[in-house]
Amino acid sequence: MNIKEIVSKEIKAQGATSEDIQKLLLVPPQKEMGDLSLPCFTLSKIFHKSPNDIALNLQESLKNSNIVKKTDVLNGYLNLFLDEKYFSKIIIEDMQKNLERYGAQNIGNNKLCLIEFSSINVAKNPHVGHLCGTAYGESFCRLHEYFGYNVKRLNYLGDYGTQFGKVITAYLKYGSREKVLERGVDELQDLYIKINAECENDENLLKECRECFLKLEKGDKEIQKLYDWFKEISIEEAKRIYNELDITFDDWRGESFYAQYNKETLALLNEKGLTKRDNGALLVDLSEKNLGKLIVEQTSGASIYATRDLSSLLNRYKEYHYDKLLYVTGVEQEQYFNQIFEVGKMLGLPYMDKVFHFSTGRISLPTGKISSRKGAVALIRDLFKASIQKAHSVLIEKGTNASDMEALEKQIGIGALVFTILKSTSTKDSVFDLDRAISFDGETGPYLQYTYARTCSILSKAKESKVEGKVDLNVLPASVFPLIKLFPNFGEALNNAFYEYDPSYIARYAMNLCSEFNRVYSETKILSEDKKLSETMVEITRLTNNLLKKCLYFLVMKAPERM
Repeated sequence: MNIKEIVSKEIKAQGATSEDIQKLLLVPPQKEMGDLSLPCFTLSKIFHKSPNDIALNLQESLKNSNIVKKTDVLNGYLNLFLDEKYFSKIIIEDMQKNLERYGAQNIGNNKLCLIEFSSINVAKNPHVGHLCGTAYGESFCRLHEYFGYNVKRLNYLGDYGTQFGKVITAYLKYGSREKVLERGVDELQDLYIKINAECENDENLLKECRECFLKLEKGDKEIQKLYDWFKEISIEEAKRIYNELDITFDDWRGESFYAQYNKETLALLNEKGLTKRDNGALLVDLSEKNLGKLIVEQTSGASIYATRDLSSLLNRYKEYHYDKLLYVTGVEQEQYFNQIFEVGKMLGLPYMDKVFHFSTGRISLPTGKISSRKGAVALIRDLFKASIQKAHSVLIEKGTNASDMEALEKQIGIGALVFTILKSTSTKDSVFDLDRAISFDGETGPYLQYTYARTCSILSKAKESKVEGKVDLNVLPASVFPLIKLFPNFGEALNNAFYEYDPSYIARYAMNLCSEFNRVYSETKILSEDKKLSETMVEITRLTNNLLKKCLYFLVMKAPERM
């Protein structure tokens, strides 16, 4: 249910549909101005009257409304004050009836949606850039599932190219099985760094690495065995990170899998007359589209990542016959995906209207606060560790002594980090400041989790006292109605997050809900000697609890029941 939808049907404006009115309705910046406001400037183009005269006419038509108890016209705006008890009854009954799927729309109708995100590199530790894509990608997956899509999560591995010839050559020259078993991806990454530095001054060694990768491409059994082992280690270490976020991928196939289709892809590009040679390299010239040139084959004849991405684009539809494919990457790849999509259109692929790309902003770190061992980039595991340690310190300061302290520290620390990423508008860069992010005050992840835990505590005490959630609006203090009126805004926040690919709508809604609930909590005793009031307040708490839990879920955060 949507309050704007209900109110728009009450406003009779000949020549404008209720849908037109609904789109115009907005929430005033100050509560004193009403619950909703209708700016009549757009309507003046339809009725050829001044906005103020239109507002006065519409005001007259609402005199006998049971929904709108008071109206006010000011500078072309029709401000509406709703009947609180009437609306509270509708809102609460609607929530109770649709609690499990509240705010959801079955837009997807079980259509297949593929979402590619995170996309780690084999033999390298996932870094903070991967975390941004992972947080957004998983949030989009959960939103699409809630909206009725059948979602498949794809982790397109960076697992192809000369760099893997370097890793394998380095292992054969300097490495040992024992060290790799002991240190995992750290050892593989160190081996790569070592040999990469040596290749800069040793052309013969670089040639040896290239030959090693060529053996891998041709199916050398020993080289393939090592490669598969390194890949397995990388995925297993990445899964430990994903487990902390409750993320499971359905498809781990990356560049190496789709490389087998490169010949077909290049043949199709040539057949369509899209390619030409430039200094030995084969490319698609997109200059007329202001997209530069896209190289699809190197001067050596070797394929390049663009060829593999085009191969995956072509073959995923053949395999999945999806209704939607969404790529989630960092903003630095936006131009590149514009090139890939343009080539897809030039090839005449009939499903390009089903393919989308989303760019995440970057998360930066205060200098000196968190960095990897090499100091070049912050690794996800280091961020998790620092956040968890900070959460531990704050919980100790607050005197928390939970039996599941270790789990709680993880939920708060990791949740604070993910919330920092998702609370900002999607394409904006953000700064992760540990001290601020782990705070239990203000617009932070812990504040959201703490408020949820507070509702859980109240409901637990109510259960112990056998207080049932029966609503009697006649006993409800007027100060509680602003909280109730926030409930249906959840659906609007979900819609905005879904259609605009922006979970920050949910984050802002959650903060508003927390603020209103905590205000009510401080002003009204929820469990009191007044049975009717207690029962009513417990039900309001239960509904708040349900919405906060949903918000945490869509923001890829855990919902601790005690803090």
